[in-house]
Amino acid sequence: MNTDLFGPDSDFVTYHSVVSTSPNQIAISPGDLKREWQQNGRRFFEYSMGSTRIQDFFSYISGDYAIRRDNWNNVKLEIYYLPSHTFELDKMIGSAKLGLDYYTKNYGPYQFDQFRVIEFPRYRGFAQSFPNTVPYSEGIGFIGRLEHPDDIDFTWFVTAHELAHQWWGHQLIGGLEKGSNMMSESLAEYSALRVMEHKYGDDQMRRFLKHELDGYLRGRAGEVRHEPPLVLVQNEPYVWYQKGSLAFYALSDAIGEDKLNAALKEFLDKWKMNGPPYPDTRGLMESLRKQTPPDLQYMITDMFETITLYDNKAASAKVQPTADHRYKVTLVVDARKMRANGEGVETAIPIHDLIEVGVFKGKKDKEQPLHTEKVWITQPRTTLEFIVNEPPTRAAIDPYSKLIDRNPEDNWADVE
Repeated sequence: MNTDLFGPDSDFVTYHSVVSTSPNQIAISPGDLKREWQQNGRRFFEYSMGSTRIQDFFSYISGDYAIRRDNWNNVKLEIYYLPSHTFELDKMIGSAKLGLDYYTKNYGPYQFDQFRVIEFPRYRGFAQSFPNTVPYSEGIGFIGRLEHPDDIDFTWFVTAHELAHQWWGHQLIGGLEKGSNMMSESLAEYSALRVMEHKYGDDQMRRFLKHELDGYLRGRAGEVRHEPPLVLVQNEPYVWYQKGSLAFYALSDAIGEDKLNAALKEFLDKWKMNGPPYPDTRGLMESLRKQTPPDLQYMITDMFETITLYDNKAASAKVQPTADHRYKVTLVVDARKMRANGEGVETAIPIHDLIEVGVFKGKKDKEQPLHTEKVWITQPRTTLEFIVNEPPTRAAIDPYSKLIDRNPEDNWADVE
């Protein structure tokens, strides 16, 4: 494919720009600020990317901003914000630093000398990643505060997601064809999930994966045209965002985070700042399959190349004290697997899947793991036994919603 995802006008370009604004405002565009001056009642700013090429994709923003400055290694971090909107600045800086740590370690160097986040009014509720520059609505950051300590931290996540686009979308650009939004949005979503996990741990992951699963299920329930598999996604955000993050996270959880990231880095290194021609999802699937053991190859088929759904259920969970003052839990689970076409017609298929199961303590939605493991499920009904050291209260199949299960609530059962 000789046309990239951003449009037909050009490939990678050099960038130099001069922009003027009102004398009391700061104007920002991608690039490094080379100089500023005032002339004829206007304030001027000159930006340049130097020798670094970028996509023909940039923005201009102007406002009466305060600036929060920090740095990560040799990268300058800047947040441009309304002076009274200070609630989320520390999180944005923290997310940027942790994201730069994770992405450079796993994917390779950051290509710019700066990373900027710029607030804009909440007449639109999104953030968008341009080269080294992220316009970010006050409606999803800056003025938000978590009501409860265990709420999902969307400010941290969105900042990590937009930073990840500097690799997935600005270093790696797919062709203007089916599936390329997966190589941008799904990979940014997965990368941000990993940054979230390194910050907040498994409890936040359970909440966020459940949130992603709910979003995907709602999206496909409202589909009026045709749902594609992930590798052929076009204009279906619920597929490239929600399903994409679940697919990459589940695969990385099964084969190992290091192996999944090695596959992504191999693909990125091959196509970094490269094109035309531009890559498509077939090459990415090849890289994933190289890192995936033979017995787990089915996951790539199920999650990326087809529409595969699960109907898992914890049928019962019973506990019995042991002679050595521990607890034997007998968990009975049901498992079904379906393949759907784009119109939603489903066909049952055999199950031979590695699925996580676990025993927990604590109240519903506040469970803490006592024991989790992955087991091969090959029958519609399976009985499992576990020994734990503390009194259990709950047990589950796929407790962290890593699979696409249409009713994850019945994956749990109270221990009797």
